[in-house]
Amino acid sequence: MIDIPYFLFVIYLLGILFVLCISVVHWIRREFEILSSLGIILSLLLPLMTFLFSIYRLEGTNEIVYIWNQLRNANGWAIVIVFGHLFLLVWMIIGIQMKEVYQWTKGLISRIQNKWKQRTNHSQREISEK
Repeated sequence: MIDIPYFLFVIYLLGILFVLCISVVHWIRREFEILSSLGIILSLLLPLMTFLFSIYRLEGTNEIVYIWNQLRNANGWAIVIVFGHLFLLVWMIIGIQMKEVYQWTKGLISRIQNKWKQRTNHSQREISEK
């Protein structure tokens, strides 16, 4: 059924389960509802999509190699599967520390706004001096 090593398959399933737990916790807390609901949907559908997509592979080719080859051939389902897994990976990494990421982004945006205000105030003073 699967040609990848079993420990890699177990790590994959544990990662999917971890993302599902992170997404459910954020969804229950009503934090980042769109990202968490997308994480729930993708963590449930992507393993099934990957399994169904890899049914057509040749004997002896593992799933990862088959999806990679189909991605290089610009297969639409392979693109969806790879981008879905990339989203789950990013969500797993930043989903735990989402409050810190939000605070950092909020601080960055406020610094950019302050610099923009200073720039516009400085340019208005130059215009009024002329």
